[in-house]
Amino acid sequence: MFRISKPSIQFQLVAYALFLLGLMLTQALTDIYTLRQVSRGSVELERNWVQGTALLGDIDFGVEAFRLDEVQSVLAFSDAGRAAAEADATRRRARIALNLSRFMRIPGHSAPRQLATFQRAWAVYQSDHDLWAAGVGDEAALPGSALDRDDRATDAAVDALVDTYSDEGAARAAAGVRLAELTMRLDLAAALFCVFLAAASQIGARRVIIRPLLAITAAMTRLAAGARDTEVPGRDRRDEIGDMAAACEIFRLNVVALDRAHEAAREAEEQAQLLARHDALTGLPNRRVFATDLEAALARSEKGHGAYALLLIDLDDFKKINDIQGHQAGDLVLCEVAHRLEEAVRKSDTLARLGGDEFAIITHNHTELAEHQEHTRRLAARLLGIIRQPIEIGESRVEIGASIGICTFNNASADVTSLLRAADIAMYRAKQSGRFTFRFFEQSMDDEMRERESLERDIAHAVAEGAIHPHYQPLVDIGRRRIRGFEALARWNHPVRGAVPPDQFIPIIEQLGLTAALSSSILRQACRDARYWPADICVAINVSPFELKDDTLPARFARILAEEGMPARRLEVEITESALVSDLAAAKAILTTLQAQGITICLDDFGTGYSSLYHLRELNFDKIKIDRSFVQAMRGNAESEKIIDAILGLTGSLHLPTVAEGIEDIATLRMLEAKGCALGQGYYFGKAMPAAAAAALLAHGMEAIPV
Repeated sequence: MFRISKPSIQFQLVAYALFLLGLMLTQALTDIYTLRQVSRGSVELERNWVQGTALLGDIDFGVEAFRLDEVQSVLAFSDAGRAAAEADATRRRARIALNLSRFMRIPGHSAPRQLATFQRAWAVYQSDHDLWAAGVGDEAALPGSALDRDDRATDAAVDALVDTYSDEGAARAAAGVRLAELTMRLDLAAALFCVFLAAASQIGARRVIIRPLLAITAAMTRLAAGARDTEVPGRDRRDEIGDMAAACEIFRLNVVALDRAHEAAREAEEQAQLLARHDALTGLPNRRVFATDLEAALARSEKGHGAYALLLIDLDDFKKINDIQGHQAGDLVLCEVAHRLEEAVRKSDTLARLGGDEFAIITHNHTELAEHQEHTRRLAARLLGIIRQPIEIGESRVEIGASIGICTFNNASADVTSLLRAADIAMYRAKQSGRFTFRFFEQSMDDEMRERESLERDIAHAVAEGAIHPHYQPLVDIGRRRIRGFEALARWNHPVRGAVPPDQFIPIIEQLGLTAALSSSILRQACRDARYWPADICVAINVSPFELKDDTLPARFARILAEEGMPARRLEVEITESALVSDLAAAKAILTTLQAQGITICLDDFGTGYSSLYHLRELNFDKIKIDRSFVQAMRGNAESEKIIDAILGLTGSLHLPTVAEGIEDIATLRMLEAKGCALGQGYYFGKAMPAAAAAALLAHGMEAIPV
C-alpha cells in the first residue's frame, strides 16, 4: 500500500486526508439537507399545530369556565349576582366563538368529524342554556340536569378534538424523528467505514513508519543510557524516516543536548518557584503572597507613608455557573475576571486571588485618607462595572456580578487578620444590600455582626432547650359560634431581649437549618397542651417550604403524635403554595403520607402568590384558608369581595371547608356569614394566646365568642 520514498509518504497522507475530507463533506451536506427538512417540518408544526393546540386548550378552559358561571348564577344571592354571572357567561361564549373561528382558519387543520361533533354539542349546550336562563327547562343547573349533560357532552367533544389534534401533531413529529434516525444510520455507516479506513491505515503505518520509529527510539534510549557508540538505524532510507535517523545521529554527536538539559532543569526550577507564589489557574499572586504584601502595607501605614485600602471582591452567584455550565466554564469566568481586574488596577497595586471566587486588592495613595477614600470609591464602582460586562463562553454569554467590601487604613495599628475581617464584614453587608454594590467598613457593621452572631447563638440554644413556645389563635365555627380549634404560632420571650417577633427569629432558624427541630418542638408542646382540651378541638401547625423537601417529616410527626398520645385526626398541617413551587412531586408525596396517617392538610393564604386549580386537583387538600388581605379589604373593595365570592363558590362546589383569616370586626364577620363562610379566624375572636389562656377560653365555651 505504502511506497518507501519521501514523496510517497507525503502523497499517501495528503490523499488519505483529502478522501476523509470529501467523505465528511458529503456526510455534512446530507446532514444539512436532513436538518433543513426537519426544521421546515418543525416550523410548520410550531406555527400551526402548537397554535391550534393553544386555541383548543383555551376553548376547553372556556367551556369549563362557562359551566362555573352557570353554577355561580345558581349560587348567587341576588339578581345582581345572577346578572353578573350571566354577563360572564356571555363573554365566555364570545371568546369560545372567537377561538373556534381562529382555529378553523389555521391552514392544514384536521379532525373535521371531531370538530363538527364539538360544534353540535356546543350549539346544543348554548341553546339549552339560553332556555334555562329564560326560565324554560330545568330549574337549576345542577348535576343530573340537562345543562349538566350538555356540559359533559361538550367536554367529551372538545377532549376528543384535542386528542385527535394532538395525535396528528405527534404523527408529524414522529415523521421528523424517523428522518433524523435515517440520517443517524447513515452517519453510523460512515463512521464504521472511517473505522475500517483507520484500521487499514494503522496496519500500513505500523509496518512502514512505526516499526522504524521504534527502532530509532530504542537506539536513542541506549544513547541516553550512555552508549555513545550506538548507531541510529535507517540512515540509508531516502525519505522522512531517513532524515530523522540522520538528525538523531547528528544529535548523538552534538554536545548541545547536554546544555539543553541543563537549561530545561533551570526553567523547571523557576516554574516551581513561580507556582509556589501564584495561583495556578489565573496566574495572580496567591493568598500567601497577598498576606505578605498586606503586612508590608500595614508597616508602611504605621510609619505614615500614605493611605491604604483593602478591597475584598466576591463574585455573586458564581456557584450557579459551576452547577449549570460546569467547572470548565467557571474556570474560564475566573480567568476572565482576573484579566479584567489586572487591567483596571495600577501596577503599584497588589491584586491576588485568595481562593474560590474571592479576589483582593491593596491600593495605595500618598494623599489624605478622605481623598484616598474617594479614589477607592471610584475604583470600586469601576471594578463592578467591568465585572458585570458579559463574558463569552463558546456560543453562550455569562453575566456575573460582584460584591465588594472595603477597609481603608493609615497610621493604623492593626493586624492582617483584623483587616481581612473588617473587609469581609463590609463585603457581607454589600451582599445584604442587594449585591452588585460595595460598602466601606464601619464599626457599627462589626457591632451588628457580633449582635447577629449572639442572636444566632441564643436562637440555637432556645430551639435546643424548647424555649420557643406555641401560642394559640382560635379557629371559630361562625354559624354555631363555637371554637373548633387553635392555630399554634411560635413565640419567643428572651430573658434579656424580651418578646422577639417571629419575623426576626424564624428566618434565622431557617438559615441555621433548625426548622425541623423547631416544628418538632412546637408540635410536641401543642400535643401536651391539647391533652386538657375537649377531644373535638384540633391543633393546626405551619410547615415551612424547607420541611416539604424532607421525606422524614411524616415519620417524625407520627412518632411525636404516638409518644404524646395525640390522635392524628386532631392535627392540621398548614402550608402555603409558595412551598410547592420548587419540588411539587416531593411535596405531594409528603402530604399524601400525612393524609394517610389521618392528618388534615390545609392550604394557607389561598388567593395569593401561586394559587391554582392545578394544585387543588393534584394535592387533594382537606381545607382552604382565604388570605387575610382579601378579608380585610372586602368591605371597601368590590374586587376583593368578588374574589371571596368566587373562592367560596369554588370551595363549595369542591366540598372543601373554608376558613376566612383576618376577621377583625363584627361587620366583616356578618358579611362572611351571609356569604356562607363556615369558619373564621382573626383578632375579633382573639389574638395568639398562651396555653393557659386558650384553656380558659375553652372553659367559657360559646359565651367567650363575640356575636
